[in-house]
Amino acid sequence: MELMIAFGTFLAVTLMAYGLLYRQAGDDPMGTRLGGLRYSRPGRDALPDPDAAFTVRVIRPIVRNVTARLNAVLPSTMSERMEKAITQAGLRLKPGHFLLIVGFSAGILPIAVTALMASSGQPPKTLFIAYGVTFAMGIYGPRIWLLGKIKRRQKEVWKSLPDAFDLITASVEAGLGIDASFNRVIEKVKGPFADELTRTMREISMGRSRRESLVDMSERIGVDELRQLVNAIVQAEAMGISIGSVIRVQTGVIRTKRRQRAEEAAMKAPIKMVFPLVFFIFPTIMVVIGGPAIIQMRDAF
Repeated sequence: MELMIAFGTFLAVTLMAYGLLYRQAGDDPMGTRLGGLRYSRPGRDALPDPDAAFTVRVIRPIVRNVTARLNAVLPSTMSERMEKAITQAGLRLKPGHFLLIVGFSAGILPIAVTALMASSGQPPKTLFIAYGVTFAMGIYGPRIWLLGKIKRRQKEVWKSLPDAFDLITASVEAGLGIDASFNRVIEKVKGPFADELTRTMREISMGRSRRESLVDMSERIGVDELRQLVNAIVQAEAMGISIGSVIRVQTGVIRTKRRQRAEEAAMKAPIKMVFPLVFFIFPTIMVVIGGPAIIQMRDAF
């Protein structure tokens, strides 16, 4: 009974959300008229191949349609925040895709888990608890995964910054231009920073200004040290200061901050070791040392 109620609730919410999305997407009369004027009969090449896989013919169009409607009804501020977080994580998704993942994990997954447990004969109370726990995991799990991916990517970029900008400094002082120095880093350094720098150099080669491309790169990565370094490079280029000396100073600052973070982590280590010592290591030592004595005392008395 609880399973039928949960499934009915999910189905009602899903249909209501789809109806609202459909109504809001079609309420614009100007958009409807323009769409009618722009309509042209699709050619045979535009139609899906009847011999294609089921995912290509059915699943992908449904996902594309639902994603487009979700992107259309999302508030601009929420969409911008989600898009920024997805970009910092290095994913090629749209906010609608991420919401679709959250909807699947919070809607379909709890019902599947609850149905599986119900088939094994679990009591209703256990089913209700399992549904609530799975629903909470489906709601917060994708967000926690996204934030963890952002943190790991930023940590990789932060670790690779000093070596990469040492190479840029050496290249600039050897007589290369700043663009040639960046290309040198792309050839020698691997990782997310090299990927973002490759995208930035591609934008510069297509005619975009170096300042805008570098600032956008720092925003896409989201590391404060890189943002400060990019601002220093932009100011040095605008004021005619030697870029090599500016990069050398900023690289030294980054190395100092990295050493300070390592010292901070080393100072936190003894405090973090207290709990494993008290709850795991000390009881084991007491069992190993006092166990034989307790056995001998039991035999003696």
